Amino acid sequence: MRPAGLMSALILFLAWLGLLGFWGLYQSRRVDWIFSDTPTLFKASSAGLLVAESLSRWLPAPFSSNYFLLRFFVTNLVVLVVARALLRLLFSKLRELGLNAKNLLVVASTDSGDRIAKTIARHEDYGYRLVQRLNYPSTNTPGRDAFLELFRAQLTAHRIDDVILALPGSERHLEMECIEECEHRAINVRIVPDLLPMIHANSQFFNLDGIPLISVEPYRTEDLRYIVGKRIFDIAFSLVAVLLLSPLGFVIAVLVKLTSRGPVFVVQERVGLNARKFKMYKFRTMFSRNSLEPATHWTTPGDPNITPLGHWLRRSNLDELPQFFNVLIGDMSIVGPRPERPHFIDLFQKEIPGYMRRHYAKCGITGWAQVNGWRGDTSIEQRVTHDLYYIRNWAFLFDLKIILLTLTRSFFHRNAY
Repeated sequence: MRPAGLMSALILFLAWLGLLGFWGLYQSRRVDWIFSDTPTLFKASSAGLLVAESLSRWLPAPFSSNYFLLRFFVTNLVVLVVARALLRLLFSKLRELGLNAKNLLVVASTDSGDRIAKTIARHEDYGYRLVQRLNYPSTNTPGRDAFLELFRAQLTAHRIDDVILALPGSERHLEMECIEECEHRAINVRIVPDLLPMIHANSQFFNLDGIPLISVEPYRTEDLRYIVGKRIFDIAFSLVAVLLLSPLGFVIAVLVKLTSRGPVFVVQERVGLNARKFKMYKFRTMFSRNSLEPATHWTTPGDPNITPLGHWLRRSNLDELPQFFNVLIGDMSIVGPRPERPHFIDLFQKEIPGYMRRHYAKCGITGWAQVNGWRGDTSIEQRVTHDLYYIRNWAFLFDLKIILLTLTRSFFHRNAY
């Protein structure tokens, strides 16, 4: 290679090395997935491409080539992703064989300790060897001082590499003393928050000028993918649905008008994102005396207020076609927790813990609870559980899965009446 080429390669190498180090690619993250580095590698490679492009006029060949930097970006990204994945896979296999393992001491309450121990046993590839576990409080060590002495003895008796502390929030003083003991021995300490039952693995973490903040639940409207990407998908999907289903909608509107007196559409007040009320549109399925439909009670099988056509529309979910306009307006999404009426919101939020967390995302025409059968007069607790699962695990592919399941499961559902 010519000196000019060597100089270019050295500059590229140093630039990428610095960027990868800046984004923390050289820190140990043994509990991560094998492809967890891919987003960071993409960011570092993109930044490196911009740096190299801005310096290309002053640097020697092969920067002068029109497509060299683009080829280098693609090749470098693919090679780094594959190499990182293979390296992680190799280390995982070595740790399963007992190599590159760290001796671990867990100090925790009984419940937290059980959860940590089961996780360690389930993931040998993490490379942690649980050599000792101390439950607090312990019947054998009734006082803090005695427990601290036992803790010191365990640190001395075993060659401990890492300590996990999961003590109750009331024992901050004891926790600090344990941390000091570990620091004196240069042992790494990790703390499990006492809020463990309230937070989840995918809870969002923020840095408020050095103050760590943890969201109790994922708040999807702070996710750019959700705000922009999901909104673009909702608009595109709704426009296509309106265009394709407009002949069917026209036929339904005519039939509603011909089979019973009253308006074609009804407007219901529902509660959506951030617990804000909005007007939701549906085809009318009840006689005109109940044209606004019930606001304070569920419909029941054989409800005399429902028109013959209305029974069919409800069973087939076709009465909800006008909600595509709610999606276009922005009040709803294609997929999300189903919006509820204010009367029932007031009841459920008092009876069911975590019910209002459903409003951390946009409500939808269909949802994870609905495709699993939790709609109509069914368990509200199960509905909330499924809705919260959706919010915590939201992804575009998850939305597509729910849409496909809606097409195969939800039409003529037995709980729709």
